[in-house]
Amino acid sequence: MRESRPPSTYITDLRPNRVATLEASVEEVEPVREVLLEGGARRRVQNVRLGDGTGEVQLVLWGEEVDRIRKGDRVRIRDGWVKDYKGRLQISLGRTGRLEVLPAVSG
Repeated sequence: MRESRPPSTYITDLRPNRVATLEASVEEVEPVREVLLEGGARRRVQNVRLGDGTGEVQLVLWGEEVDRIRKGDRVRIRDGWVKDYKGRLQISLGRTGRLEVLPAVSG
């Protein structure tokens, strides 16, 4: 039986204020930084550049998500939230999104 896969979107087709599922490669991982949230709490955040051959998009990881991926990984984001941030598209997991690191493809 074939593996069931969610419908997926190419990066070039992403639009702001929508949910998207995509697969892409981790092209660049920026250093983790801490941000101060409203109320005084601190939270770790990291920007990651993803690419899929049609384009690139910034993925924003929060909290424990920052420990999950490395440069060169292939990932699937299910139900990620796409938004326009300072004129550029950005995707995050939001409340309902999920991040999967896909198995390495042997060649």
